[in-house]
Amino acid sequence: MNLSKKHKDKFRQLSGALDLLITDSAGNALYTFKHHNLIVNGGYLAAAMALAGVPGSSIANIQVGRSFLEPEPEDTMITDAVTIPILSVEYPDNFSVRFNFLINANTANGLNIAEFGLITQDGRLFSRLVRTEIISKTNAIEIMGGWVINL
Repeated sequence: MNLSKKHKDKFRQLSGALDLLITDSAGNALYTFKHHNLIVNGGYLAAAMALAGVPGSSIANIQVGRSFLEPEPEDTMITDAVTIPILSVEYPDNFSVRFNFLINANTANGLNIAEFGLITQDGRLFSRLVRTEIISKTNAIEIMGGWVINL
């Protein structure tokens, strides 16, 4: 698939941000976080394929992992990934989609979470972000999130 430079530049206006809320076992807010992500090269191809109705190209999961390496356009995976399904999808306006998820008390325990990725149904990395501080996941916390992609 070859796109002209004019079309590539226009298409690369996709952007995204991840909102996180970390709570304790009683539901008390411990920490909130918002960070912008990098949509990787494979994410642009997945978006184009999803628009064309190619099965498996839509976003279905997030992954968390432990890598501190800065996101690069060529990234294709999350390190030591734990996969979490998207619970719901919302459309805040005509130009965005929000993917909601929950990392419950029993998921990813023992993982020092530094990176997050949006993952297509067929397992491809769509976008990635890295935190400067890890989240030491235990059964004493839950992580609720919403990942917004702006078109």
